[in-house]
Amino acid sequence: ASRTALSMARRQALPQHFGHISPRFRTPDVSTWWVAGIAIAWYLIVNQISTNALFDSLTALSLLIAFYYALTGVACAVYYRRHLTESVRNFLLIGLGPVVGAGLLAWLLVRSVIDMSDPANSYSGTSWFGLGPPLVIGIVISLVGVVLMVVWRLRDAVFWQERPSVADPELVHAPARKER
Repeated sequence: ASRTALSMARRQALPQHFGHISPRFRTPDVSTWWVAGIAIAWYLIVNQISTNALFDSLTALSLLIAFYYALTGVACAVYYRRHLTESVRNFLLIGLGPVVGAGLLAWLLVRSVIDMSDPANSYSGTSWFGLGPPLVIGIVISLVGVVLMVVWRLRDAVFWQERPSVADPELVHAPARKER
């Protein structure tokens, strides 16, 4: 999550300070602290409700992860689209593989939503609005994300004005770096 925040800050989809890199550790320090703080606060608050509520919230997180990585697989193929036909390797590794992965994750996401809609499949076994708590939590977190996205777009629309791009050929064809 901290590296996602770093990438988003670098593309101006989040405030710039989330893109700060620690000179000592060469990792995203500000976003790491924010993610850690949110995780600790979430744990402390939800665990006070019940352990089952905590487990339900962790189950909800799986929906968001499946959605995020499915989008990432599609984005990979789209970003490298001009290089997919250059070789079988490119087609398999930056085209077919990510798209198949995205399809599998989308299928798992749909299956999970179906399963999580039944309250009996939750850790708590309770019903929230006729649905299982993990699904409700996942929907609420997604809606909060959409609201934050709209607020940021209204505040600073630079990210939204950027045109879609493709991979730089020098990046695709660069020789592999040797590990130190």
